Amino acid sequence: MKDLSVEVGVSQRKGDKLTRPKVWLKNKLVRVGLAECLCTYVMMAFGLGSVAQVVTGQGAFGGYLSINLGFALGVTMGAHVGGTVSGAHMNAAVSFTMCTYGRLAWRMLPVYVFAQLLGSFLAAGTIYAVYYDAIFEYSGGNLTVTGERATAGIFATYPAPYLSVMSGFIDQVFGTAMLLLCLLALFDQRNKPAPAGGEPAAVGLLVLLIGISLGSNSGYAINPNRDIAPRVFSAIAGWGTDVFRAGNGWWWVPLVAPPIGGVLGAGIYKALVELHHPHVDELGEGLLDELKEDSVHKFNSENTIL
Repeated sequence: MKDLSVEVGVSQRKGDKLTRPKVWLKNKLVRVGLAECLCTYVMMAFGLGSVAQVVTGQGAFGGYLSINLGFALGVTMGAHVGGTVSGAHMNAAVSFTMCTYGRLAWRMLPVYVFAQLLGSFLAAGTIYAVYYDAIFEYSGGNLTVTGERATAGIFATYPAPYLSVMSGFIDQVFGTAMLLLCLLALFDQRNKPAPAGGEPAAVGLLVLLIGISLGSNSGYAINPNRDIAPRVFSAIAGWGTDVFRAGNGWWWVPLVAPPIGGVLGAGIYKALVELHHPHVDELGEGLLDELKEDSVHKFNSENTIL
């Protein structure tokens, strides 16, 4: 098929050093999908790796804070990897919210979701392989979801013993709402956006903030693909169907609640802040020049974290 073709060779112009890679994907959907898969893989590999290190090391190699830092820095690195190719959503709730508010075409949603699922699943498999010996040493070869030597939590999130399903649902809606509300603020060029080039670090700090303030109830999945793909992997790898029964059937909460929270949080920011920015004609000359300068650094709506 022409759209899926790969251009082979090097293109040059006389007197120029401009070249094209020998293998160059022409199709935008393929390029976006590959970038989104890779950046999600990077985020999840660092995040799940930090959990595996804490669990199997029994606290000797870190604790709750190091897990938060692992995911936060993983998001930062993932954002650099995805960059302006896919925008590094790394989160189906982000992609769904962007489609809802017209910042991403709905036809792109399946590409993003599939890429995120694949990247997350592959990251879970990688961490399982890297920590295989440590997991079996720690668990005594008994892969359990609950109990003193449970290891399923390395891959997916599970609620605290005191948390009801309803409270957990609210927890996930609120956490994801705060994520999207703040993301819109960080990328709002007419407000106080993150400095140009500093967006990945700002998003990473946001994830860290959510983790250290809203993470103890259920592990702050705030991302359907962060939870369901590693959960499926853990079921296949030996933990079995208990991964879906634990926590009163908790598995569906991180799948359903984040998209709802994302749309809610983004809608609140738009309703209370973004829609009330002064019209361009009402801006002073200095502010107008500043806005024009900022717009130079603004990513295309389909190629940003938002």
